[in-house]
This record gives sequence, C-alpha cells and structure tokens, in this order.
Amino acid sequence: MTSLPVLIIGVNPFALEIAHIFQQNEVVVYGFLVDDPKKQGTEIGEIPVLGTTDNSDYWNLIGKSCGVFVALENPVERKNMIELIEEERKTKPVNAIHPSAQIAHVKSLSYGIYIGAGAILSPEVKIGDHAMIGPGVILETGVKVEEYVQIGAGSTIGKEAKLDKNSFVGIHCTVVGSVVLGKSSTIGAGSVVIENVPSSKRVFGNPAKIL
Repeated sequence: MTSLPVLIIGVNPFALEIAHIFQQNEVVVYGFLVDDPKKQGTEIGEIPVLGTTDNSDYWNLIGKSCGVFVALENPVERKNMIELIEEERKTKPVNAIHPSAQIAHVKSLSYGIYIGAGAILSPEVKIGDHAMIGPGVILETGVKVEEYVQIGAGSTIGKEAKLDKNSFVGIHCTVVGSVVLGKSSTIGAGSVVIENVPSSKRVFGNPAKIL
C-alpha cells in the first residue's frame, strides 16, 4: 500500500471497490480519471471524476505527488494503460489490498496488485505484477501467480500450483496442488482443475475439460 494520495484510472464497479479499499486503509483518493466524456464532472461514491488521462494537470502528478491504480475492466486496455504509465511516468501502479485480507510471510508481492476482502495468502506465495486476487480467494503454500493473472472470488488454488502470465480463473474454482495453468489459459466458473492446462486453452467442468 502507499502513503501518497492516489488517482484511480477507470469508472466502473471495480474502480469503486478499489476506492473503498484505499479509504479503508486511510489512503486519500484524489479522484477518478476516465476517457468517457459522459462521465466527466460527475461523482462516484462521493469521489469526483476529475478528467481524462489526456489531462496533463493530473497525468503529470502520477509518480510525483500521487500514486495510481488502473481499474479498467478490459484486460487489454488495462495492460496498455499500465505500460503507458510505466513508459511515460517512470513509475508502477500501487497495490490495493483489502485490510481484511490475511497475508502470511509470502515470497514476494509486486506492483499494481489487487487483493480482495477476506483473501488468504499462505506462506511462500509469490504474486507477480498487476495480478488480481478476488474476495475470499485462498492461495495455499507455495502458489506462484505470474503477471496479469486474474483469480475470481471464492476460488482455492492448491499448494505449489503455478498460474502462468495472463491466465484467468473464474469464480468459485478449485485448482488442485502442483497443477500448472499455462499462459493465457481460462478456467470457467465453478470448475475443478486436476491436471495441467495448456497455454491459451479454455477448460470447464468437474473435472475440468478442454472446450
């Protein structure tokens, strides 16, 4: 978490959840930035929509006098915005970790990650940059979560499992221990994964099968 005030890029339910996490951690939220002209000058949960990412008055604050979190719901747009911030502002987005999350002595927590309410991270867990760990998720000992992974609410990832870059796990899934989810793989909601999933493949069911 950060001690600096924060700008949130995006206006949507996820962005509002992120704002709530910062407020719960007593971090000041300056406001939202969004490129949709219809949302300019409005308020979301009493937090103002300040302008667009093209507004240099706000953009130039990032990395200087405030932190930033990218809360865009589209994964491609989110990744592109993060890369733009890293290139132009020479900084990385801050973490948004709900105060009710239980985090043991993990191997590493990187930048720009989201950890929702009631999530449990066991010892020796590794979380890569910009990963999203939903509310109530359980990561057992030694789990490795790579960059841009998304894990839906209520899912359990077993011991020593590895989730490769850009993989997606839907809500209420179970991934058994030592399983590897390949790069950009997708696990459908409620699935039970008992064997490795190849890169870019989609699986669903109990046990999960390739679609």
